[in-house]
Amino acid sequence: DLIIKACNRLQLPLKIFGKGPIEKELKAMAGPTIEFLGYVSDEEKASLYANARAYIHPQEEDFGITAIESMASGRPVVAYNRGGALETVIEGVTGTFFNEQSWETLADTLLHFDEGAYDPTKIRAFAQQFSPKEFERKIKDFVHRSWNQHAARCDLY
Repeated sequence: DLIIKACNRLQLPLKIFGKGPIEKELKAMAGPTIEFLGYVSDEEKASLYANARAYIHPQEEDFGITAIESMASGRPVVAYNRGGALETVIEGVTGTFFNEQSWETLADTLLHFDEGAYDPTKIRAFAQQFSPKEFERKIKDFVHRSWNQHAARCDLY
């Protein structure tokens, strides 16, 4: 609701994908610049991310995969300054923060947001550390190191 309130006030375009239990209430408060897309395919979602000025991540979560998905498309994230966003958003590099979960604070952040200040190549490169391929590589490295340490200890006896 705070994103809708901020975008209503600033008359900014906003596309919302997905479904939820309060969708009816959110649609009732949405102004003419806000579009509800419902469920979208992975291809549609990738296109939405790639063509967005930024992805807005207003909630506190442990990780926040949608913010990483946006970054994988080279787009910055405007995130609430709590939770997992502190580990995935780098101020001025992959996005920016707002410090209070209010529409006024978010609106102020959006008003001063400059998408041109972000390098999509750097954002994509940062997001790659969270890719499935990188995860698999790190798991294999961990198992290999652990096995070698175990084998070395066994050789000592």
